[in-house]
Amino acid sequence: MTEKKKLILGIVLFGSIWGGLEALGIEITRSVGFRSSSPILALVGIMILACARMVVRKPGSTFAIGVIAAGVKLLGLSQIFFCQIFAVAAQAAVFDLAFSLAEKKDWLSRPVHLGLVGFLGSYVNYVVFSLSQAYIFSNPWWTERGLSGMFNWIFSSGSVAAALSFLGIIVGVSLGRKMAPAFARWQVISEKAYSRGVLLASLGFWLLGIFAYRF
Repeated sequence: MTEKKKLILGIVLFGSIWGGLEALGIEITRSVGFRSSSPILALVGIMILACARMVVRKPGSTFAIGVIAAGVKLLGLSQIFFCQIFAVAAQAAVFDLAFSLAEKKDWLSRPVHLGLVGFLGSYVNYVVFSLSQAYIFSNPWWTERGLSGMFNWIFSSGSVAAALSFLGIIVGVSLGRKMAPAFARWQVISEKAYSRGVLLASLGFWLLGIFAYRF
């Protein structure tokens, strides 16, 4: 199997997993009456992205995974909310840069440093999302909050997400390191079976996402 094919299949798989679990997470948090689901969704996102980065070790792959996950939202939502679609892509872009920096500084092998990458990256993600919604996309729900309202959201929901991300990135990286050898073995043993398995699993998560959003 070529490296390009491995890369594409890995991006499709992890993007589909994130998209499906994001949809499921939204429905679960709504059903149990969570006032703010964003910290939980941030945790789900960082764990999947961290795990994926250990399997698909290439800068840019993390953002591409976010694009696939955003596609699940685009097709699954009964009404298109670009703020929700952008939120997924923005988190992936922020952590793509964060992982690239961490790899250069050799922080991925140090749990505390790795946790700080998740912690600070989560805050950056919340700042990028809120300011872009207010001042680039002119989303009325955000512009009406004003700067004080946005920073209150960042330091309330954002702080919870940052704390969860500190642990989530460590767990995700650990899980990804354990999974990477298995992925390598499957790719060598049977290219055709691996490709079909990835595509079937990806389709399953796409259907999960669409079902969760629609029903």
